[in-house]
Amino acid sequence: MRRKMNLFALGMAAVITLSACQKSPDSSIVKNKDLDNMIEEAGNTENGSGSVAELAGNYDTYQTTITDDSLQVAVNVDAKVDIPKTNQMSVVRIRQKNLTQDLLDKVKEELVKGETLYDGSALSIRTREAVEQEIQDWERELAGTDDAAYKDEIQREIDALQEAYENAPTEIALESYPSDGKIHSVSELYQKDQQNSYYAWQQELNPNGEVYYGVSDGKNGNYLSLYVQNNENYGNCLRFGSDKHGYINMNSVVADSEGNYGKWKIEDGFSEDDLLIESAGTDDLIEYTDSSVTITQEEAQTQAQELLEKLGLTDFQLYEGGLYGEAVTQDSEGKIGYRKVYILKYLRSMDGVFVNNDGEEKLTDGWVGDDYVKKMWSGENVEVIVNDDGIVGFYYRSPIEIMETVVEQASMKSFDEIKDIFEQMVVVANATGSDEEEKVSIDVNRVILRYTRISEENSFDTGLLVPVWDFMGRKTDQYGEKQVLKSDTCILTINAIDGTIIDRRLGY
Repeated sequence: MRRKMNLFALGMAAVITLSACQKSPDSSIVKNKDLDNMIEEAGNTENGSGSVAELAGNYDTYQTTITDDSLQVAVNVDAKVDIPKTNQMSVVRIRQKNLTQDLLDKVKEELVKGETLYDGSALSIRTREAVEQEIQDWERELAGTDDAAYKDEIQREIDALQEAYENAPTEIALESYPSDGKIHSVSELYQKDQQNSYYAWQQELNPNGEVYYGVSDGKNGNYLSLYVQNNENYGNCLRFGSDKHGYINMNSVVADSEGNYGKWKIEDGFSEDDLLIESAGTDDLIEYTDSSVTITQEEAQTQAQELLEKLGLTDFQLYEGGLYGEAVTQDSEGKIGYRKVYILKYLRSMDGVFVNNDGEEKLTDGWVGDDYVKKMWSGENVEVIVNDDGIVGFYYRSPIEIMETVVEQASMKSFDEIKDIFEQMVVVANATGSDEEEKVSIDVNRVILRYTRISEENSFDTGLLVPVWDFMGRKTDQYGEKQVLKSDTCILTINAIDGTIIDRRLGY
């Protein structure tokens, strides 16, 4: 069976980059966050206006300059004020939602189209060819070091691999690994075969959860991968990938971790930071022209919309999309194969307003009593990947379930009040300390009223959708001659109801 390593199959452990919208400053605006009080304010017509159109008055744009030499922060605001065309915004209680067998069956019907899928855990079995490649990699490492201790360590690794080589199969016959196509508890799969390294890994990172992993045999020249997990610590997700040159790797338990590497918008061009490959450059890229894009983006959107309707995901609207380069394979010489695709991102729309927790995972990572707790809850989104071959990728991340409307037509503060809070807090929230050489420059180019998820007390997997003002732009940190630019970053998030600052990583 022909198999090529996917670009992302550098190891089964996920590479996680966590970023918060900002650090919550020490202020009464931030302290004393009382959700019961916020809900009361949302229902109080004297608190503000329930009419979205009245909130911003005549603010089509917002312009100001804020400078604080003592905190080494300069802020320039020249922003469009984006008010959704809706009559109201509400407060809604939600919780994380498990992926169901019914949805998995629908995805198989629409995207797998009757092709036989086998147990994807078989792909984690190393063949003699794969072990031999590892041995060669370590031998090159051995030849390139003079460190005696490191040489001993490498030699032990080589010796272990040589023993593994003797016991490794020459090839994997997927027919020997049937799949019933059902979501199973991880513990059930692990107990059936404790020697299976894939399910041992799942058991370690998702012991109380569920999983399904299926792959095609690729004999028709197309490699399919389909993965579902319900994981209380790292999130729930469904992933589908199809490619002519190898399997799209699904091996991360972090719901939102895939899709962050190996993709770049064609019009923006390629940069080395776009790929999870050291010293990658344009000379290392090989375009797969047999996976072409001659259809228009509108035609791709039609296919994506039809799929969402068939899957029952009718609460999602197109948020952004474009033509991308997507890296899918890497050969033994480090050459990276990529294809051109349309990547279309969809977000939940409520009251005609997007629910956006984009790029900001709620994170708990530390000791709670005698237990170490690490949990992540990323924002809900759907991504559909399309080229001339049809839909070649589908990702449904961190689905939510709406439990109840807590306050309909919430009362919100005017933009005049919100901008005063922004001007007071943006400098404090982005101060870097007392180092005179350390400066921060912020340019805000857009202000958006939309929904985001905040947390309820003592509950990780439930929350409230509330209206917020997101101040978006670019932040430039200067350290001597080094600059780190972050484009389209959320500079500050302010609760539209009570005016408190929201730290998305904390979840409130």
